[in-house]
Amino acid sequence: MGNYRTVVYDNTRVAVAKFVGHTEKEPTEALLKLSIYYKFLFRFCNTYSGNEKGHVERSVEFVRRKAFSRDCTFGSLNEANAYLDEMIDKLNSQTLSNCNKSPLELLNEEREYLLPDMPLYETATITDLRVNKYSTIMVDSCYYSVPDDYVGTIVRCKVYTTKILVFYNEKEIARHDKIYGMNLWHIDIPHYSKTLFKKPKALVNSTAFKQMDNTLKDIYSKYFKSNEKDFVRLIELVGIYGLISIDNAIKNLQELCPTDISIDKIEFICCRKDDPKIVYLADHNDEIMNNSLSMLNEFNSLLNI
Repeated sequence: MGNYRTVVYDNTRVAVAKFVGHTEKEPTEALLKLSIYYKFLFRFCNTYSGNEKGHVERSVEFVRRKAFSRDCTFGSLNEANAYLDEMIDKLNSQTLSNCNKSPLELLNEEREYLLPDMPLYETATITDLRVNKYSTIMVDSCYYSVPDDYVGTIVRCKVYTTKILVFYNEKEIARHDKIYGMNLWHIDIPHYSKTLFKKPKALVNSTAFKQMDNTLKDIYSKYFKSNEKDFVRLIELVGIYGLISIDNAIKNLQELCPTDISIDKIEFICCRKDDPKIVYLADHNDEIMNNSLSMLNEFNSLLNI
């Protein structure tokens, strides 16, 4: 897309480190790094001069009114952001009355005057944290789980505004959506598979179970309610193959043998589904089988004469 050559900032704490005299402002280190990376110049609005930024605030009010005047209830922040992206795309595609062009068309005309595009700037805060005895780390007064293999170790965290990534020896071991509040817990149940395998009866009353995906809760209720140990093995498979693959494997078994759904069968379907050597009858087009069916149909026609 490209970057604008000059950006105007309001006098916010994230942009202004301190005021020097009545008119001069000292930028924050974060703003300096950002401007150097994208190679743009910046300046600040004058204090108590709302006329200098009225257009910006009016634009925000316009987008808020158009996007959220009807639908303002969402299940998550990601869902709200996705809805906002969709509405902005629609607004930017509408033709403006004063120039008979859409905002997207006007932006395309400006692209040749913009600075060269740069890779996305890394905005995460990086910190090293120790995993406590509950196999969690604390970020901004909230707790996030990591695999129970790493209890007592030091892990590196990249904290974004909406997500948290956890690494050990440069390998990603956990990923969470960021939560906001005090003493809240975000637990991913596959992180505790080894601990739960030793104490399977502790599963149902655990915080991890309460925060578990509803699809996984339904699977437990239907097939593993009296067999927590096998369900813990299923949780390990979820960590390897993903919940969608596990759910699809169970649906396949429901059609083939609904009274005998076992962990071994689920694992077999998940690990062999993409094997090119395996032939699935549903997808197989065999010439001998087709000829046999054709002959049976002919016999059936003769018998019905």
